Amino acid sequence: IITPSNELKTGYRFYAYNKPSLAYLALIDLLGGNLFKKCLLEYMGRWHGKHPMPWDFFYTFNDVSGRSLNWFWNSWFFSGNYIDLSVRKVEKSDDGYVVYVRNTGGFAVPFDVVINYEDGTIESVHQTPAIWEQNEKEVIVNLGSRKSIREIKLEGDLFMDANVIDNIWMNK
Repeated sequence: IITPSNELKTGYRFYAYNKPSLAYLALIDLLGGNLFKKCLLEYMGRWHGKHPMPWDFFYTFNDVSGRSLNWFWNSWFFSGNYIDLSVRKVEKSDDGYVVYVRNTGGFAVPFDVVINYEDGTIESVHQTPAIWEQNEKEVIVNLGSRKSIREIKLEGDLFMDANVIDNIWMNK
């Protein structure tokens, strides 16, 4: 969205359509549907009939949401990031389990931590892109269950991971 289209050549479709649409979905997950809609309607009201630049979109969302989303904009629009998460390690704690998730690709994406327990039950814990605000490289997800875990898997749904092999941790 920032790079002039004449410079994109073969990657134009991805940068002009796929990447911004995924960023929208991540932003909806981050802000919630109502706040996203409020920001988008204000952006359309401010810039109707004018010629906005991408920064006008970013600044409007920062203003209306009442928070700086610059970390999100940088991740999605001012970097060469891609989607690639991995489970670095899992540790047992007094309160359950601690999952260390590495953001190898760098995008601030939502993901689900899917837990398969030894008793056959499955639980999914959703993480919004907000988890990457303080540390874009690695985060800790606390799982407050004392049940024995067989497998932990990171799933991104539409946010397809570049290397799914390292998205799984198996209890040995």
